[in-house]
Amino acid sequence: MSAEAPSAAPAAAAPVGAPAAARLPAICLRCGGEKLGALVPCRACGFVPQGPERAVAWLFSAHHLSPDELALAGERVRAGEEPDPSRALREQARAAMGAAPAIEAATEPLTRGQKVWILLANLLLTTFAGYAVWFGLRGTRPRAAREALLLTVPVSALSLALWLAEQLREAFS
Repeated sequence: MSAEAPSAAPAAAAPVGAPAAARLPAICLRCGGEKLGALVPCRACGFVPQGPERAVAWLFSAHHLSPDELALAGERVRAGEEPDPSRALREQARAAMGAAPAIEAATEPLTRGQKVWILLANLLLTTFAGYAVWFGLRGTRPRAAREALLLTVPVSALSLALWLAEQLREAFS
């Protein structure tokens, strides 16, 4: 299901002291229930949008949809249709929410050449090279960081096993 084009929507009454963003009606992405605030837990199912779901949740709120569009969106979610807005709408929501643009590199894997260099650095220099790559990429490219770690941990384990074998050989010689 895709979100419709933005339209003006009036604010709904909210609890006193609630943040402005929590005052506008929204639809739960999981159950289609009505709630006040796009990013708050759903009272019906307890779902809280996390990560990329936050931008989609914003699209399914009065920030982006009119009351009639919200009602239609709720019906469609309750009917089992999963929200699937376009990348452009998700980016529009992220910008409106003040979030940084989504980085496609976050899901980009390491290239074969990068894997070879990490493996060679682990084998010929030190496994700290692989751990440094993992540490440097973990915030911006989690998939690539995980791949670097998967290359480094076995080499570390092998190095440790060889070192322990050498220590035991020397101790019993």
